[in-house]
Amino acid sequence: MDREGGGDHNVSSVYVYNGVDEVPRDVTYVRVDQSVTIIPEGAFRDRQNLKVVELPEGLIRIENDAFENCPSLMRINIPSTVEEIGDGTFSECLKLDDIVLPDELQRLGPFAFYECISLQRINIPSGIKEIKGGTFLNCDGLQDIAFSEGLEVIGKDAFSGCKSLESVTLPSTIQVIGEESFERCLLLNEVHMPDAIESIRSRAFKNCNITNFRMPSQETGIDSDCIMKNNCLVSLELPENIQECYIRAAPLESLRNVTFPVPCGVNDDANDRFDEWTDMFVAFPDKNGDTILDALQKRFDELPIHKICYYQSYHDTETTMQNLKREINPWTSKPPGQLNTSGKEQDCLGMTPLHILACSIKQNVEIYQLLIEKYPDTLIMKDKWGDIPLQYAIWCNAPPELVNSLVESCKTLHPDYEFDWKGMILTLAKRDVPLANIQKLVNTQQSSFSDQEYDMQHAVTELAADNAIQAGIHFSGIGFSGRCTSIETFRYMLQISVYKRLDLLSVSKWCEDLKDIISNFPEGANKREAGTKALYDRLDTYESIKEGTPVLELALWRAKLDEGRNKRARTDDEVSYREQCRINCRADIIIRNVLPYLLPE
Repeated sequence: MDREGGGDHNVSSVYVYNGVDEVPRDVTYVRVDQSVTIIPEGAFRDRQNLKVVELPEGLIRIENDAFENCPSLMRINIPSTVEEIGDGTFSECLKLDDIVLPDELQRLGPFAFYECISLQRINIPSGIKEIKGGTFLNCDGLQDIAFSEGLEVIGKDAFSGCKSLESVTLPSTIQVIGEESFERCLLLNEVHMPDAIESIRSRAFKNCNITNFRMPSQETGIDSDCIMKNNCLVSLELPENIQECYIRAAPLESLRNVTFPVPCGVNDDANDRFDEWTDMFVAFPDKNGDTILDALQKRFDELPIHKICYYQSYHDTETTMQNLKREINPWTSKPPGQLNTSGKEQDCLGMTPLHILACSIKQNVEIYQLLIEKYPDTLIMKDKWGDIPLQYAIWCNAPPELVNSLVESCKTLHPDYEFDWKGMILTLAKRDVPLANIQKLVNTQQSSFSDQEYDMQHAVTELAADNAIQAGIHFSGIGFSGRCTSIETFRYMLQISVYKRLDLLSVSKWCEDLKDIISNFPEGANKREAGTKALYDRLDTYESIKEGTPVLELALWRAKLDEGRNKRARTDDEVSYREQCRINCRADIIIRNVLPYLLPE
């Protein structure tokens, strides 16, 4: 053990750790001696003031709990020679925001980074075959995971509670996704998985924010609880060779685009488990489980083009295009054949092939163009929920070039079509679709259909009322319902609903007041209805007062004219004199400073 001067580190002293001595409780900066090859178990545990650690090349292993509960630790380098990081090594290092794992790392212990809430990104080296249980559990700030080829297993709770994680792309070598491995990743919206996956375990993606989910082709069975409580999940793609589906009484409230292949076995009580597939009841208002199950199993009977579009994500684009062309124009006695009109028919969900394609994880402009060319009317056909393909493309994260293609096709082929923008926005908002998707829909209207106006204030008022109802259902304990819009989305919609009126208001004090109300709008869904009404009432009051300003301006002008007459300060030109009085009465300055004080008590 030794202490050195702080040097470049702006600390009073540097503690040099020799791998043997007990580390002082008040240590802040540590340099591990080059002779040390192993950091012993619990060596730096509970060092509350430890901020920076320098580890030497030549270090091989960091043992269990070595840096557990070092809440001030912000920076530590992991040398390229380290092969093992033990169990709970960095757990509860609350300020650790960045760490790079070396390529030679072979083992990463369970709970190694448990509750490292400031950690924003992590790389998983190719030597790691398994991410153990709870390794990154409750890493609230984790936004980016770089997986390497070679990873085979993601263990139980490995990334559970990573509330800032939005997208995951798994390597081609992954085989098993463990129980609850991504549970409570509340912003997780996109999951890209290879077809080689053999097993997705129970509740793996429970309570995330996934909009469309594709089951890998090698997976022979699915338990619906692996994706339960994804409130905005609208599409579930299952491979045609899937053998077993276990349908639980699990909340899949927004699910629409799904089918169960006829050879696929379902649990005996499946027809009793659709109680919380809320949106399905729109397509099947009798709410009969037998009816729903039977219809979804026979969904593509006599509809080959629909079927090709649903399963196209399991085939390459060339194969899909060949299959579509063959079915769209089947050869008769004289090729090419007559157009197959089933391509514009609607299935039991009211969906056309274009609807189904817009829901898919795999998107290709060439396929869209073929369908639009042959069946242009399907661009504006509404399904059982009253939604068109453009809505699903935005809902399901279609790339911008594809959305633009749909927009331009609608404008060209159906120039007089009036979109239900308010209804489209409410559909996404009520299902708590990610804010970025709702912004994309709003921007589409503003940039491409600005002449089609809609009442956003009415939409917000309706949304607030719906949220209050949903909050009541949730707190009453009736089932698992109670999906409410995120506060970020609600505030955004409030802002959009008033921004034009704020521009016209032009009183900076009032504008800032209203913006502050929106920025600090309460999170509780049960408070939104009253809060929304109060905001709009306040804005109405400001506008009413502002409307009275012309009278005040005329009064000031008249006072200036009278003052001039009394002083006989007249010019030969009456018009010039009146204009001079209008300018000199300084109405603009007076009104701007008086208005903020005209509010009623």
